[in-house]
This record gives sequence, structure tokens and C-alpha cells, in this order.
Amino acid sequence: MQYNPALDGVRALSILAVVSFHCETPWGDGGFIGVDVFFVLSGYLITTLLLEEHRHGGIAIGAFYIKRALRLYPTLLLLIAAYVTLSPLLRPADDRWLAAGAAGFYVMDYALAFWHISWTIGHTWSLGVEEKFYLLWPLLLPALLRTRRPITWLLAAFILVTGWRYATALTWNWDQAYFSFDTRMSGIVLGTIGAVMRPQVSKPVAFVACAVLAFCIAAPFMPSLPLRLPNEAVTLEITLAEVAGFALICHLAEHGGSGFFASRPMAYIGRLSYGIYVWHFPFVLLLRDDHAQPWWVTLPATLVFSFAMAAICLHLVDVPLKRWRKQASSTPGHSAVA
Repeated sequence: MQYNPALDGVRALSILAVVSFHCETPWGDGGFIGVDVFFVLSGYLITTLLLEEHRHGGIAIGAFYIKRALRLYPTLLLLIAAYVTLSPLLRPADDRWLAAGAAGFYVMDYALAFWHISWTIGHTWSLGVEEKFYLLWPLLLPALLRTRRPITWLLAAFILVTGWRYATALTWNWDQAYFSFDTRMSGIVLGTIGAVMRPQVSKPVAFVACAVLAFCIAAPFMPSLPLRLPNEAVTLEITLAEVAGFALICHLAEHGGSGFFASRPMAYIGRLSYGIYVWHFPFVLLLRDDHAQPWWVTLPATLVFSFAMAAICLHLVDVPLKRWRKQASSTPGHSAVA
């Protein structure tokens, strides 16, 4: 798939929103919706890649799993190793081995939803949501494409998951509605609809989507229905962010060769976004909670630390691994096995 820098720009917007939210900035009370935009983008990009494979002879499931593991696992393992090493000094009350196991096996989403587990690396819940999608989607997509109306099935799945999240928020509690894979895969499903359908989204609609996302990031909660708070307010805001993110991503996928999102700074921040996400949250907790630093100290310090760690992981771990993978896949022995 041809590289589109504007989609990395969407990643940059998302990660900056998330960091602002965790640092409790005055303008980032709704920045948690950056994760929802990530989910939509992930569903779109992964489905696009798998559709290309499917059109050219079939999906190499094993190769897909290996590529995802080499892309995502090394940085996560570095975080877990640092956490296990430093938590006895910095956060001794943590059950560090339980948290490390939940993060390492990508089950932090359900650990936070149903267990009383420490929050220090709790942000890895979203990685657990995406990893389950990576495991299941290559197996389900070919069967979906054999149906007469794949878009209908995907749209029904989006509506059902969204309704299930609302029902969970109103029936049980906020943790179960917010963190678990079964309630949070709606954005990913919406992204898969965009990849299969490839809708044409006009520039004015994309501009409105940007305005909606800006509003969601700046507002702590959407205006609420006369029901219990904050459950339904958060779920409504998530849905609005998913739909706006869908419109923006579909527009940039077709018209993203230039502009703000495709600029070099935004594209580079987007390339760093995974590493920034992985490294920023424990550092935020250290400053914000353990040392009671204000946002105007926490935010710049977190950005410097997480950008530096993300750059190290990208250039010293991810890029060499990608280069090695390409070299290995081009050897005759590897080609014969494939």
C-alpha cells in the first residue's frame, strides 16, 4: 500500500490529544477520544492491507502475525522490562508481575474492566483491544468477503457493538463499558467499513469532522441525556468521535498528499505515536500523581521524555527490525518456505 503521510498526521493528532488528556491540560478534557480515532485508523489500514493480499492470491496469516509482532512487541517488552525493574522503587504498592503479565499477554483491557489491578501500565488496555483484532480479523475477513453484502454485515456489527457498550455502561459500570474489547471494537469495525467501502468524503465534510473532533477533545463530556452520568455521556462522545474520525480518515486516504496533516512534523510525530503512547503514561503518573506537579510542568516534561524514548525505539529497534525482515524475506530460502 502506498504510504500516505496524512494518515500519520491523524496519528499525531490522536496521540497529542491523549497526552494532553492524561496531563490534565485545560484544553484536553476530552482527549481520551484520541484512542477512538486510533481504533478507526487501525481498522482502516489493516483491512486495506489484508484486502490487497486477498486480491493477489490470499492472506498469508502467519506472515501477518509475524509482521505485527515485530512491529509492536519489542517496544512493549522494553516498557514492561523497565516497569518490572523500576516499580519496586517508584511504585512499590503495585502488583508488578500481575500487571506485567496482563500487558505482555494483551489482556489489560479485561484486567482493568474486571480486576483491581494497578494503573501504572494500564494504558496498554488499548493495545489489548487492537491485538485481538489483529488475531481475529485475518481469519474472518475472507469469510466476510464471500457474503453478498459485507458492508451490511459490518454496519450491523458496528451498531450491535455500540448498543452493547451503551447497555453495559447503563447496566453495569463505566470500567466494563470503556475498557473491554467487546465494547470498544466499534471504532475498529467502522474503520473496516471505510476500507471495504472506500467512500468519497468531500473536503467540507472533512472540515466539519475536524471541528467535531476539536470539540470532543476540548469538552469533557457531551451534553447529556437525562440519564446517569458519566456513562452515557462518554459513550455518546466516543460514537461521535468515531464517526468524525471515519469521515476524516476516508477523506485523507484519497486526498492526503498535502496539507497540514501531511506536513513533515505531523507525519514524523505520527511515526513516533506508538512509542509515545507506550512510554508516556507511567511518566505522567510519576509527575502528576506521585509528585503533584501541575499540567504546565507535566506536559512539556512528558513530551520530551516520551518523544525521546519513541525516537530511540523507532530508529534503534523498529527500523533495524524492518530492514532485517525485508532482507530475510528476499532470500531464496525464505521465499521458498513462504
